[in-house]
Amino acid sequence: MSRGTQPEKGLRIALFCHSIVSDWNHGNAHFLRGLVRNLHRMGHQVAVFEEEANWSISNLVQDHGEGPVAEFRRRFPFIDHRSFVLDGRARMNDWISDLLDQVDVCIVHEWNPPRLVEAIGRHAARKGVISLFHDTHHRALTEAERLPQLGLERYSGILAYGPTIAEIYRASVSGPEVFLFHEGADTDLFRPLEQEKEWDVLFVGNWGDEDRNETTRQYLIEGAAGLPDAKFALFGVRYPPEVLEDVWAAGIEWGGWLPNYRAPEAYGRSRMTLHIPRKEYVQALRGTPTIRVFEALACGVPLISAGWRDDTGLFEDGADYLAVDTPSQMREAVRWLTGDEDARRRISVHGLDTVVRRHSCAIRARELLEIIQGLRRP
Repeated sequence: MSRGTQPEKGLRIALFCHSIVSDWNHGNAHFLRGLVRNLHRMGHQVAVFEEEANWSISNLVQDHGEGPVAEFRRRFPFIDHRSFVLDGRARMNDWISDLLDQVDVCIVHEWNPPRLVEAIGRHAARKGVISLFHDTHHRALTEAERLPQLGLERYSGILAYGPTIAEIYRASVSGPEVFLFHEGADTDLFRPLEQEKEWDVLFVGNWGDEDRNETTRQYLIEGAAGLPDAKFALFGVRYPPEVLEDVWAAGIEWGGWLPNYRAPEAYGRSRMTLHIPRKEYVQALRGTPTIRVFEALACGVPLISAGWRDDTGLFEDGADYLAVDTPSQMREAVRWLTGDEDARRRISVHGLDTVVRRHSCAIRARELLEIIQGLRRP
């Protein structure tokens, strides 16, 4: 399609991300799938590009074969997914230039090769295509030396998933407007499921990178050992054998990789869930919820947050979720909620209502379109 007239079905959007197919140690795929679902439902054409044999999908296929890739296509038939290979620089530039002739908006997630991010911003600026850099991680804080490589001054706008990250971009990048654009829950997928309860406490999270290994031991492994009458379950990847030995010794049921389309079933089988954020969210990103917060609350399960509390008004501590600051407080909260069904129901209903009213992917899609509409005005 040429870019002469606006098609009746709406915007033509190209989305570049690390992976939309694989969510193996890649929670960003959860939100992006829900965002694409709702943009598609609203009549917009979204083509999603990811590098062939990327880190997440390579690990997924190595561990589980090609079955999950086929299941992705079955579960998300509305996603127009396209793989690419970054070869020579001249060929990459020609390909990007041709692609941008066919779209109105290009959204580039931050987990892309810097040379690709820079090239898209450069070509989009030359062609007058709206380009948005989308950040849902903390690398702008922890790897600030990476920012100058991205050429973000040529982008139309920056979407930052939390106030701290937004301020970093406002201070570091001149030119594009910075928008606060939180993640949200795909409420078509994440919703309450009435199931028999098998576990008292569920934790969904991965090991690795030394950014919450100690707190995972304190709150989950030692916490479960200190609550022998409570049933704990763990889903995640990258747990080394010596840690799994401790997990099993504490009586925790381990389920391995949990694809996001099966997570609502796991939440439905648990009386509550435990949120153990990485240290960046505790120390610097207190107003930035991870995707697990949105999704757990959307499933109507009470959430105990260890070390992180929202201080920006997205959620209400004590009503939408419970914040604890020590492992002993966590154990007290588990004992209380295990024995108080009315309290579990009250917290789960409040949290679910907050997500549906304010933090769904449908709402984020409308917010994104408002940002794009503002940037398209002369």
